[in-house]
Amino acid sequence: MRVVQSLVLTADTAVDPTDHVIQEGVLSDVPIGRLETGEVREFETPLCFVACGRFRVQVDARAMDGAVRDAKVGSATLKVVVSEDNPP
Repeated sequence: MRVVQSLVLTADTAVDPTDHVIQEGVLSDVPIGRLETGEVREFETPLCFVACGRFRVQVDARAMDGAVRDAKVGSATLKVVVSEDNPP
């Protein structure tokens, strides 16, 4: 029998390469809160890219309670291409 439990989650965001990104605030251990099975939660993390190029944004969700303490339970990757706008 499978036991369904809610999890208290935090998120870690990493941007690569980091040399050309300015962020305000923290990118690790961002509290997401308690989620029940099948529940979805969104959160925003503002980023400012100060250079053109290709960037990779990785977000990992971690459980913070019970037997799976600090276990990665989910992840997402976003590939960002920043290009210079040419004014008309």
